[in-house]
Amino acid sequence: MTYEKLIETISEIVENEAITKEGLILVYELTPTNHKKMNEHLFYKSNDATAKFTPSDEFEVELGGILVKFIKKTED
Repeated sequence: MTYEKLIETISEIVENEAITKEGLILVYELTPTNHKKMNEHLFYKSNDATAKFTPSDEFEVELGGILVKFIKKTED
């Protein structure tokens, strides 16, 4: 999952009037590498470049009125 793919997916949901968005929560379970990349990318999209990034195992953002939660997949 890339940031661009995430935005494309959210846009499709937001633009589709047949999908009820109220109370909608999307949950993505990402590999540790992809999770960290997404966590860092979204952190710097919403914070100053001088802010200190600290990775977290779970984080959530609101995009287009939809809550999106990211969980780091545990490696088997």
